[in-house]
Amino acid sequence: MSGLDLSRLAPDDAVAALRSYPRRFREVFTSVAEDDLPHEAVEHADHVARSMALLGEALRKVLVQDHPTLLPAVADDSAREWAFDGSSSLDDVLAFLTMECNALADVIAEVPSDAWTRSGIVAGSGREMSALEIVREAVRTGAEHLRAAERLISRQ
Repeated sequence: MSGLDLSRLAPDDAVAALRSYPRRFREVFTSVAEDDLPHEAVEHADHVARSMALLGEALRKVLVQDHPTLLPAVADDSAREWAFDGSSSLDDVLAFLTMECNALADVIAEVPSDAWTRSGIVAGSGREMSALEIVREAVRTGAEHLRAAERLISRQ
C-alpha cells in the first residue's frame, strides 16, 4: 500500500503530476548507462504508460455514461498484468509513457468541475469509483512505479 495521501489531490495537481512522470522517469534512467539499466526498471515505465491508457479509458467512460462497469484493474494495480518482453527500446517506452500521460492529463484538464463525482462500478466488487478517484489512482500508480524504478536503479 502506498504511503501517499492523495485524498486532497485536486485535478490541476494531478495534471501537473501526470505531465511530470515522463521527465522524472527519463531523469532516473539517464543516471545509468542504458546497457546497465535493469529491464525491470523499464518495465515500470511501460506499466505506468499502459495503466494511464486503461485509466484514461475508464475516466472517459465515467464522464459520458451513467454508472458504467469498470474493469477490476481500474481499481487494483496488481490486477494490471502486461506482457513486457523488453523488445521495445527505452526511447519507445518513454515516448509511449509521454503520450499516455499527456493524453490523460489533457482529458483531466477539460473535465467540468461538476463532473468529478460521476462514477462507475468496478466489476466483481460492486465498488463505486468516482472520476476523481480514477485520477488519483493514476497519480498513485505513476508515483509508486517511479519509486520502484528508482529503487531498482539505486541498487546498480
